[in-house]
Amino acid sequence: MNKIKLLLSIRSLNIGGAERQFIELVKNIDKKKFDVYVVTMYGGVLEDEIKKIPGIKYFNLQKNGRFDVKFYFRYKNLLKKISPDVIYSWMGEMNLFSYWCKPKNAKLIWGFRASNMDLQKYGLFSKILFDLQKFYSKNVDMIISNSKASIDFHKKSGFFMEKSEVVYNGIDIERFKKKMSDFKDKYNLKTPVIAMVARLDPMKGYDVYCKVASELKNIDFIGVGEGDENIKKRCENVKFLGSFFDIENVYNGIDVLVSSSVFGEGFSNSIAEAMACEVPCIVTDVGDSKIIVGDTGIVIKPGSPEELKKAIKEMLNKDLTELGKKARKRIEENFSIEKMVEKTENIILKMIGK
Repeated sequence: MNKIKLLLSIRSLNIGGAERQFIELVKNIDKKKFDVYVVTMYGGVLEDEIKKIPGIKYFNLQKNGRFDVKFYFRYKNLLKKISPDVIYSWMGEMNLFSYWCKPKNAKLIWGFRASNMDLQKYGLFSKILFDLQKFYSKNVDMIISNSKASIDFHKKSGFFMEKSEVVYNGIDIERFKKKMSDFKDKYNLKTPVIAMVARLDPMKGYDVYCKVASELKNIDFIGVGEGDENIKKRCENVKFLGSFFDIENVYNGIDVLVSSSVFGEGFSNSIAEAMACEVPCIVTDVGDSKIIVGDTGIVIKPGSPEELKKAIKEMLNKDLTELGKKARKRIEENFSIEKMVEKTENIILKMIGK
């Protein structure tokens, strides 16, 4: 069988859950079946990691800001030169440019990563991207989402989702596993340590988390991630530690992970990664978080400091070691990288009749 020319495209390769999943797909997709090309608009801090993956061809289109018109022609000319069988683009901008620039005979897959977005929190440009994707969605060959909630949300929002599939994120269970960590000592933290591992963004519910941190004593509350500096200013009782490349060391230094998202979540990598490291989780019923934790954690309604406070007290009275082992097993059985890659490959092969 001739190799399928597969082009995987994403806006950038900065630190984030979508970017990590993108890299795992590039690493693990079967290079015997697929001739893999990778394209970014801007590159990013994880660009070197992509460049080191054997058996792929990488292109940074070096988009010069939002209004770089020449980028369109660079992308269009590259796609014409490569002549891919399938383009699988990830999220907003890259979805649209891949549609506008693709060769006539190429199949196009869009990747969606979010659900229940409150677009009023993100300004006019985000709304334009959303509405344009809605308009063109009927012309796309397939939409892959990382959560059932995302498909339901887009369908309710008027997107054409008749040709869509869920492919859950895959967790590297060898990287994310229980092991010794110097994290608590390094940051002078005491037990118990409660953490949020999420970018500083309105959708993540930091205000709820910070309110609870101000009310519960003898607990270290930490935040891991970058973003809106105004959130930090409102959260005096949370110790913000920035971003980490070795995020598994963080998970192995905490006792409980909190995901307090109020909207927008699809499949939360931080929940699944923490669970793989045997960390029990408290999550809001947003996106597919409830599906990820199953019966290994506590699920609460979003936007409720009282429920979160109650859940933290309840969780700290449980056997965290046994609950953590149960959480790890759930990730191994349901959310491995192998399952994510296999389903993605099968969707592509079926779509082009292989």
